[in-house]
Amino acid sequence: METSQLRYFLVVGELENLTLAASRLRIAQSAVSRQIRLLEEELGTKLLERVGRGVKLTAAGQTLLERGRQLMEQIKQIELDVTTQGNMPSGTLRIGANPSLGHTLFPRLADRYWSRHPNVTLHFVTDLTGPIQEWVRRGDLDLAIISFPDKDAEFISVPLASEGIFLISAANNDPKLGADCTIASVSRLPLLLPGFPNRERVGYERLAAAKGYGLSCRMEADSLSVLKTLAKKGFGHLLLPHVAIADDPDGTWTSSRVKGLVVERYIMRSAKRPVTRAMATVTDQIEEEVGKLRADRSMR
Repeated sequence: METSQLRYFLVVGELENLTLAASRLRIAQSAVSRQIRLLEEELGTKLLERVGRGVKLTAAGQTLLERGRQLMEQIKQIELDVTTQGNMPSGTLRIGANPSLGHTLFPRLADRYWSRHPNVTLHFVTDLTGPIQEWVRRGDLDLAIISFPDKDAEFISVPLASEGIFLISAANNDPKLGADCTIASVSRLPLLLPGFPNRERVGYERLAAAKGYGLSCRMEADSLSVLKTLAKKGFGHLLLPHVAIADDPDGTWTSSRVKGLVVERYIMRSAKRPVTRAMATVTDQIEEEVGKLRADRSMR
């Protein structure tokens, strides 16, 4: 399979129309059709089916479209790394994180990293661990910062930081447990938590169960902003790393560290993808910014 054939196929697969694809590629439609046919013969399977005046992808075609995009992006990044060897890193970096960290870390990372490496375009994504991990697997993200990662040979996970978990409450709904509290006291309070099978929810439940307690969940939401809004309205309390409230005005929240409740954050990437110069430099910057957050006690 030649890269030119794959490039033609990707354009056809995205547009689902041979005429439009030929126009974008600036070659004859017959040439596009011939290259697609040769590709199908080489792979021994149909990639496209004619539908009216257009085409649609077969199951095999959809697989090639997804994997082919990843391959072409890797080829593009390799070319950039080779041609800019000895110069500043370049290209696009797609980075994911849990909202509790990403909302605070990403603006800092953008400010300092881009000033050092202006040829790199940063693309930030915040979501739950499950989707983020799957996007790393598929190649939609170059790397991610998550907690409770899967033990999977497809991933390389490097420890980044340990964080305590806090009971976080609206100031007008302060349970007054002090600077530190126990799982026993937390288990008696109504909590606002992500729904199952959210990885953080499962992790918190397991950590509490290991100490012989269950968590009492009053409401569930898979959005950090919704959970914080519910907490401000007094519906319950949150279990989060302290960094989740680092960018909120003073006096909005009260917090109490839950003794014995600690999570590990990891930098994760796919074991199948090479580490580019841009990935290496942004990883160093992430470690530096997390260190600063820990120094100013946003991450405790």
